[in-house]
Amino acid sequence: MEIVEIQRGNPTYPIALEGAPNPPAILYARGNVDLLCRPGVAVVGSRDASQNGLEIARRIAGYIVSKGNVVVSGLALGIDAAAHEGALAAGGDTIAVLAHGLHTANPRANYKLAIRILEAGGLWVSEHPEGVSPQRHFFVARNRIQVGLSQSSVIVESAASSGTMKHVDFCLQARHRLFAVAPHNPENSLGLNCQGPMKLINEGKATALRTKADYDRLEL
Repeated sequence: MEIVEIQRGNPTYPIALEGAPNPPAILYARGNVDLLCRPGVAVVGSRDASQNGLEIARRIAGYIVSKGNVVVSGLALGIDAAAHEGALAAGGDTIAVLAHGLHTANPRANYKLAIRILEAGGLWVSEHPEGVSPQRHFFVARNRIQVGLSQSSVIVESAASSGTMKHVDFCLQARHRLFAVAPHNPENSLGLNCQGPMKLINEGKATALRTKADYDRLEL
């Protein structure tokens, strides 16, 4: 599939991204660009995820697409990959926001997943032109694009200080709705990596999602 350049001011450029902090002058896209006009929900979290956290991410993604929304994530190992997988398994749409040019997809471990996203009518996007390799600071900056393509964000597992919390910073700056997965009981019997989500919930920055019954709070 060819890579499309979408400049700011073009009708195809996402309106919500225009309002994000420092929006990219050009958005590069590969796949179904029509998804840029659809409401999205970002589902992000730890690379070092628990098995229960991965399953919760898949279920939340499935719920999101069942409401006609697009799942937005970063194709990273762990929660991001599970979110994309959950959207695909439910027959829904998903966007992978990448921190490099769209000539390929990284990490290599998720390359087959990335191809499945395209084959299922999904989309890759990036602010970097073809041929640009990933660099550490690109991963922080891409969070603002994930936020700009979403109406809200869900954090599924995170340390209290991690790359995922950079996404939170952009979300709060944009005044987007923020949700975080929390243990359904005080004992944390599912063994979730929940230091980051609990910090956000306790500080009143995020709404807790403890069970499937709470998914309705997403108000999709």
